Amino acid sequence: VLLGMLSYFFLAALLTGGMNLATDSTAGERERGSLEPLLCLPVLRDHLIVGKILAACLFMALSLALSLLTFYVTLKFLPLQELGMTPNFGLDVVSSAFLILLPFTLLGAALMTLIASFTKSYKEAQTWLTAVILAPTLPILIVSILMVRPTMLLMFVPSLSQHLLIVDLIKNEPVNWLYVVASVSGTLALGLVLTFLSARLYRRE
Repeated sequence: VLLGMLSYFFLAALLTGGMNLATDSTAGERERGSLEPLLCLPVLRDHLIVGKILAACLFMALSLALSLLTFYVTLKFLPLQELGMTPNFGLDVVSSAFLILLPFTLLGAALMTLIASFTKSYKEAQTWLTAVILAPTLPILIVSILMVRPTMLLMFVPSLSQHLLIVDLIKNEPVNWLYVVASVSGTLALGLVLTFLSARLYRRE
């Protein structure tokens, strides 16, 4: 249960890494009055909003990588074997966990951008996005206690599917690659839908 909670921290670090950028590039620009001149430039609005989302994705990916590497180093100094735990958290698991969680950056960035676009101030956007960070991580707390096993249906639930796959990696259990494909495709599909909705929102005068 304790080692399974690692995915909670990874997702929280991922989302936190792009929150400020997603907030500043939407509600922050509106509050400063720089959004209107930006939208008047001879550039497609779809390109502008996709650029904002991809920039947030980059920061989220960097935050995720730093978080994974920090845990990799820290676990080497913890007496986990004395507590009866033998975590499988080598560089191969770190890289696999990074690739499994990477599609969630698009979903998180698009969702934050979409929600922050409806707010009128930086502080208001921060308040709403703080709740967004908690929402994907709450199911992880529940299933960690209930010890839910992976199923194909659960692989289409973002954040929950990533959690279940990472737990199997840490426990050194064989990972079903069909589950990985379902998790990645489901998360990317939802991320693309939210990106489309964000772009459509910015086409409106």
